[in-house]
Amino acid sequence: MKKITLITLLLFSTYLSAQTTFAIYTEDPTIGAGVNSLRFSNGQGFALTESTTAPFEGTKNYLFTFNGTSSYFHGILFPRNAANTADASVSLIPYSFYNVSLKTASTTPFYLRMRGNNVTAKVLIDPAANNYGFAGDNQWHLLSIPIADFIPESAAFNLGNISEIFVLRSNITGTTAGAPNNFEVDNIYASVEQVLGLENKKLENFKMYPNPATNMLTILASKTIDEITISTILGQKIIQINSQNTSVTADISNLERGIYLVTIESMGKTSTTKLIKK
Repeated sequence: MKKITLITLLLFSTYLSAQTTFAIYTEDPTIGAGVNSLRFSNGQGFALTESTTAPFEGTKNYLFTFNGTSSYFHGILFPRNAANTADASVSLIPYSFYNVSLKTASTTPFYLRMRGNNVTAKVLIDPAANNYGFAGDNQWHLLSIPIADFIPESAAFNLGNISEIFVLRSNITGTTAGAPNNFEVDNIYASVEQVLGLENKKLENFKMYPNPATNMLTILASKTIDEITISTILGQKIIQINSQNTSVTADISNLERGIYLVTIESMGKTSTTKLIKK
């Protein structure tokens, strides 16, 4: 399990009320406390492993592999108690956005679901419609979904009693086994504010290295760079550099470990990309 928190369940409710983010599955230390561990249940057709090949952040991510034993796919993640001995319910009442990074080549529309008070709430993600900035292009996409967009099956749905924290479910039958309907999942958490997306078009001949980086970060572009901004994933500006050069070096040694967004403005174009600070 990626995320480990040190607070006890006795203090959980008090601490939660002061948080702006709630971790579900993430290695980003800036997100803070949340779910201790998760249990996977194969509703239909999925096998779950943790991949270390190319995660969105950190060192690993979940890989949902569709094995074709069903005409649809359905995978569930249950939150666990602090001792990881039993399933537990969590509260997402203080939060307004559900954030998750997804990567797939699937063109199959699917639901992201939660279950609260034994009632399902769901939002439809259609790769062809590009809703929430998502596409089935086998690239990572960070979705920041308003929790209000999750449609409950009945009024009994309760965000204060979430027993299924992440559910992946196709909304059509006839899906095909193998890579087209495999899903990689990472960086799941709830937040008070909407998270910045990474869907801007990138500048031509743009390079940023090293990434991950520890002390110095170099940005190169084929045209003059006007401004570089380094922000947290919640949009807080940390570093801002004005430049009229094609090469800029930024000192990031004072940044805490975690994920940041680097925005480059050049000749009227803007590009935002992810930076991992070691």
